[in-house]
Amino acid sequence: MNELQQRIFAEETQEAPASQADRRREPRTQTARPVYLQSAGAAGTHFEEVRTMANFSRTGFYFLTHTGSYREGMQLHVIPAFGCFNFEYVAEVVRIEKLPFGEYGVAVRLLRLGNSLVNSSTITKSAFQSFALVDHVPPPSPQQDSN
Repeated sequence: MNELQQRIFAEETQEAPASQADRRREPRTQTARPVYLQSAGAAGTHFEEVRTMANFSRTGFYFLTHTGSYREGMQLHVIPAFGCFNFEYVAEVVRIEKLPFGEYGVAVRLLRLGNSLVNSSTITKSAFQSFALVDHVPPPSPQQDSN
């Protein structure tokens, strides 16, 4: 390693603060699952969308969006698709990352079970429910020979 490379690597290690250590309390599952999101509360604009979680844990999830309406501390109604366990939660946005190509990475913490969307039905929610149902369709049973 030459002197220039030594300086570059030394600066990189000095620039990385110790606070960047992984502070997660729960392990993350890296899998794509749909999630229904709707803004909650009177503050801000009303919106809803179906996105794909990039990863999730028992207490939260992370997803990408082009919607710039999310704010830290904002409460949401969310329904993560976990097959037959598609419960609605009240959640809070805990982190927003500006990403290339006009995208945002949004980290959400699940606060509690909710039920305010039980009687509401929208086209977006109906589409989500269709996607979520695909997740728990039982596999076809194997054909048995009649010999």
